Amino acid sequence: MFCLYYEIKPGDTLYSISRRYNVDINTIISANPFINVYNLQAGDVICLPCIPQDRYNQFTTYTVESGDTLGTVISKNRINLANLLEANDIYSISLMPGTILSVPVIIE
Repeated sequence: MFCLYYEIKPGDTLYSISRRYNVDINTIISANPFINVYNLQAGDVICLPCIPQDRYNQFTTYTVESGDTLGTVISKNRINLANLLEANDIYSISLMPGTILSVPVIIE
């Protein structure tokens, strides 16, 4: 499991965060036992648990565009955040425009 630390922004809800990062609400609650996730305040920092959902045999590349965030990258590619982090070096993921990320391919 990876843990991505996320700072709460004004207007954030647990639901909106879980949808943006494709992480189950109950998993977020379990990963933050000391945080009142029902009363989030701007500036609070929570752990977004990132558990790879599938193992992939195929990968493609994604070139980071201006304005991309981890949330937009996983949304555009319809993958789980943990799978993106696992496919790349978690400590050196750069979202600078032009950066090339390895992205698992979902075969439907």
